[in-house]
Amino acid sequence: MSVAHELAERSGYGADFEIHVFEKRPLQVGGKARSINVPHSAKDGRDPLPGEHGFRFFPGFYRHLPDTMARIPSHDGSVLENLVVADRLEVARMGAPPIVISARFPKTLSDLVTDFEAMFSDTGLHHGEVSFFAERLWQVLTSCQDRRLAQYEGITWWEFLDADNHSEAYRNLLVNGLSRSLLANDPVHASVRTVGDTNIQLLLGMVAPGHPTDRLLDGPTSKVWIDPWRTHLEGMGVRFHMDCAALQFGIADGKCSGVDVVTGQTHSTVTADAYVFALPVERMASVLDHSQKRPDNPLAADPQLQGIMAVRDNVAWMNGMQFFLYADVPITHGHLLFADTPWALTGISEAQFWSDEHLPNCGDGTVRGVLSACISDWDKAGILFGKKAKHCSRQEIAAEVWAQIQASVNVDGKTLLSDDNVHSHFLDPDLVQHPDGTVHLTDAEPLFVNFIDSWALRPTAVLATRNLLLASDYVQTYTDVACMEAANEAARRAVNGLLDLFGSDADPCELWPLHEPLIFAPFRHHDQSRFDQGLPWNGHLL
Repeated sequence: MSVAHELAERSGYGADFEIHVFEKRPLQVGGKARSINVPHSAKDGRDPLPGEHGFRFFPGFYRHLPDTMARIPSHDGSVLENLVVADRLEVARMGAPPIVISARFPKTLSDLVTDFEAMFSDTGLHHGEVSFFAERLWQVLTSCQDRRLAQYEGITWWEFLDADNHSEAYRNLLVNGLSRSLLANDPVHASVRTVGDTNIQLLLGMVAPGHPTDRLLDGPTSKVWIDPWRTHLEGMGVRFHMDCAALQFGIADGKCSGVDVVTGQTHSTVTADAYVFALPVERMASVLDHSQKRPDNPLAADPQLQGIMAVRDNVAWMNGMQFFLYADVPITHGHLLFADTPWALTGISEAQFWSDEHLPNCGDGTVRGVLSACISDWDKAGILFGKKAKHCSRQEIAAEVWAQIQASVNVDGKTLLSDDNVHSHFLDPDLVQHPDGTVHLTDAEPLFVNFIDSWALRPTAVLATRNLLLASDYVQTYTDVACMEAANEAARRAVNGLLDLFGSDADPCELWPLHEPLIFAPFRHHDQSRFDQGLPWNGHLL
């Protein structure tokens, strides 16, 4: 959709574009960001209850996606105006009071240590662990980009933070914490470069004056963003073809000549001047698997595509469920990190951010609250059944997630969440029972994770086969981590490649590197000099 939008706006500048979007689902567009109608929930002419793959999170460092959203009409303004600011991040703990993150802007290592000690006081952390964590963040923050790519790309965040040799509280709060839960970086596998850069963006955003760290939509995602977007694209001439799945394609004479698709039971070949694949990495790898049998095998024709096969298994599960409540329970005005839950849960009380017309017009009209949660660790035993999440039935997952959340927020004699307030729940339909009939789930839409040393394997949006381009969150981008922002940036890169291919005079899509405060520039410049001389990082200017 981002490709279609950016390209449609540039039609007529030396090249007229006819744009077709082929969507695998029969009814809904929007990928993992879409709202999911809860089956059989609509009553008396109301809309279905809005489920989702996982709650939305628009960090303040996003620039590409908000820029696109500002150009999507919605009511009297734009979709960007449907973003609202959440001003809290609460770390909820089992049997202990929550921690609410708040700090001031750090300018030195000492400032950073002070801020983190204020954030994580009375947490069970051992002496010196906060200082050690802050020092490690300082090292990334003051390292040059060349060092990050050459050295930190090959070290896991877990190893860099010496997680095995520190306390459980350290691992839960500081190693996993924001890394795993809000942006789905797996610290055991992901590189220091990726996790460090992302955490810097999140943490500096939290303490930067006048800068919103956390934003979310003021209603169900499809209703306030995706549906208006599709309407706008169709108004610009973009044509959507639903229930169409890519099967295979070939490359001959340096060009992609067509893509075989299936619609229902009907197979056909789509031909065009150029093709943009916006598939997730594991699905793109599957298409390439099928394509290898062709005489015009794309893997033999374009070596960059080999990288997709190399990183196809670099995925993890991060799936959501919603608890629909009779009475809203706004636990905190922002996202929740349930730090010591075995399934690495995060969540948010969404209804407090939604405008009034949404929930009363959904379901049977009695729902007033939505607690949306994401499950990030599917391989640890839960507290109710003692089973890994992926070995539970869907009903057991719902009971387990509710129990873990209750144990985290019903503390100090307070009962914020009671069983009798639950109207219903909804678990991501991507989780399906294993075909062998056992209680073992598979995930139809896992999330790409940047394993160490994966950067060089990941393709760029523009390939050697110039009329074949990629727009997905696994391609090389400034954003780097798999998220909506990375997908939008990749789309912009693909569109710029198309403009060049067709000789268009239109302005290219703008791209923004991750922002790091100028105050640290002297440190990075100093480290660049040391790196160029083959010297290690030392974190000092003298």
